[in-house]
Amino acid sequence: MPILNMANGPDINYVRTRATGGVPIVFIHALGLDLSVWEHQFEAFGGDHDLLAMDLPGHGRSGDLQQPPNFKAMAQSVCDLLEHLHIAQAHLVGISVGGMIAQTLAVMAPQRIRSLILVATSCTFPDAVRTILRERAQLVRAGGMKAVIPLHLDRWFPQAFRQKRPDVLDRLSKILLRQDSEFHAGMWDMVAELELHQDLASLGCPAMVVAGALDMSASPEAGNVIVHQLPGATLHVMPGSGHFPQMEFPVEFNRLMRAFLQQTE
Repeated sequence: MPILNMANGPDINYVRTRATGGVPIVFIHALGLDLSVWEHQFEAFGGDHDLLAMDLPGHGRSGDLQQPPNFKAMAQSVCDLLEHLHIAQAHLVGISVGGMIAQTLAVMAPQRIRSLILVATSCTFPDAVRTILRERAQLVRAGGMKAVIPLHLDRWFPQAFRQKRPDVLDRLSKILLRQDSEFHAGMWDMVAELELHQDLASLGCPAMVVAGALDMSASPEAGNVIVHQLPGATLHVMPGSGHFPQMEFPVEFNRLMRAFLQQTE
């Protein structure tokens, strides 16, 4: 995998298929994980689309931000990668915090976005949820990554999936363990400050929101809030899915994604 050495920001690890034809599709992963969460989408779309996935700063093999994480800096890292690779416009696919970063980038640089696919994500939180998110940051600072991993896995995946695919839980646990605990806590502090609700109305790109019916972190109701603010956006609720529909139900997710992309190209 190539690593982009940035002069004014963290080094960025990324993968790209370089398939011919169409607007590139850029994937942004969830908090604490890495670009490998998109393996099913690379398998399904890599033969006929130009695909790009990156490790966010402080994640995977990418470098550190050298500052507490914030949405603007995270979105700028995506924008810098697009600039370096001469990608003028892209379909942006973001899950969880990746969806929040995708929304932030769309607000910052709407000319770069052909469409948005926002998965298991939110654009704002009630105050009570913000308190819970800050408490999660405190838990990581007090107990390290091991203290928060069981909480993540229980909230991310329904019991049926956890019983069927313990290998996935093991793999994601090992990815989480590699992250610096102070940076991970800072990511939760960042998420607690999310407020994009009023900014989305200015966007004009096509958008699809995907929510898992059993998602305890980003419910269909959170998806509805985004859809009500984004002109022309649609919501698809995936029955039986938790926080990672693209991993739990890849065939169904990829079908939704392909149908959406066909409408925008």
